Amino acid sequence: MALTVNAGGGGCVTVTQGGPWQNTSFASQSGNFTVQFDATPSATGINSVIGLSNGAQTAYTGFAALVRFNPSGDIDARNGAAYAAATSIPYLAGMTYHFRVTASVTTHSYSVFVTPPGGTELTVGSNFAFRTEQSAVTSLDWVGVFAEVGADTECSFTVQ
Repeated sequence: MALTVNAGGGGCVTVTQGGPWQNTSFASQSGNFTVQFDATPSATGINSVIGLSNGAQTAYTGFAALVRFNPSGDIDARNGAAYAAATSIPYLAGMTYHFRVTASVTTHSYSVFVTPPGGTELTVGSNFAFRTEQSAVTSLDWVGVFAEVGADTECSFTVQ
């Protein structure tokens, strides 16, 4: 499966069930930073993630921060050892959701916000802990996308 990402942002990657992790690098970040991207789930009830990591990864455990379209039809994010969300945020097939993730590599924490189509920005989680296996990571420089069930398209990834 080919990965197409424009260096200036704006590129898209689509992952499908059973396919490999799709990773692309970005400028290494070791302090506070923000990433933004759009994601479109193929169906309701998929299980697909978009995550930030140190180096290209091929397993969930390699990602410090993960946002997910979960099998229950909601959006959540990894908080340390488990997925969680501040409130139930349902998603619909074929609709594009805008994500904003603010991360602090220094404190190993991040916050996730999502704007549903035609809606206002909602908080998925605030000050979530990096995934337990990544609690000592010193920089993040890759974004990875994976679909365990269904398919997902991620576009317009930017780092600030």
